[in-house]
Amino acid sequence: MAALTNSRNTPELADGGRMQVYPVEANTTIYLGAIVALNDNGNAVPTSSTAGLKTVGRAEMMYGGVPGQDAVNAGAAGAVSIVARRGVFMYGVNDGSIGAAQIGQTAFAVDDNSVSASDGSGATAVAAQSTTFPAATSAQIAALGHENVSKVKVHSTSGGGTVYTEGADYVVDYPTGLIMLVAGGAIAAAATVFVDYNWGAPTRSAAGRIVNMDPSGQVWVDFWHHS
Repeated sequence: MAALTNSRNTPELADGGRMQVYPVEANTTIYLGAIVALNDNGNAVPTSSTAGLKTVGRAEMMYGGVPGQDAVNAGAAGAVSIVARRGVFMYGVNDGSIGAAQIGQTAFAVDDNSVSASDGSGATAVAAQSTTFPAATSAQIAALGHENVSKVKVHSTSGGGTVYTEGADYVVDYPTGLIMLVAGGAIAAAATVFVDYNWGAPTRSAAGRIVNMDPSGQVWVDFWHHS
């Protein structure tokens, strides 16, 4: 389509596109309530501990089915479809890796009913890497020197010291390995900090952002927003 030369009545998806219909992969069953992802073919599958899947939400209903009917596709891809809903939903923690300290970080899919703070990779662990932010007159962004980082923890000394709070004192661009200071946070401009982190390509797919813990030990996951 060409650029506009006049006003346009642009369509909008109802409810922000929260509920969408996706074709189910061949010979695949998606149980209602499961975490749903799209594979490389764009077909819906129950999410799993596999890299490259794209989480699209919770399995809500089989499209055109009866209430409570799971999406059972015994035929070709797209023979049945699933309605997936985005939102904040509660799932299990597979390995005890998620607690209060992980709130705000990315949860990675383990299976269609549980998540983990671990991206599943055989990542290289780095401890207490000295990292200095630029002069106070410059943008307070520092590079860790590696991409695809995870489990970032920033502290004031090589032996530990003050542990700074992600989101309040700094933010991390995990794919690029960049750390940026938050204005008004506890880390001064041009400061030197010490960073623990893992780096390496993930072998699990991101499920969503960890919103909060539930007293049951399960975790609330935001399928609208990924880190």
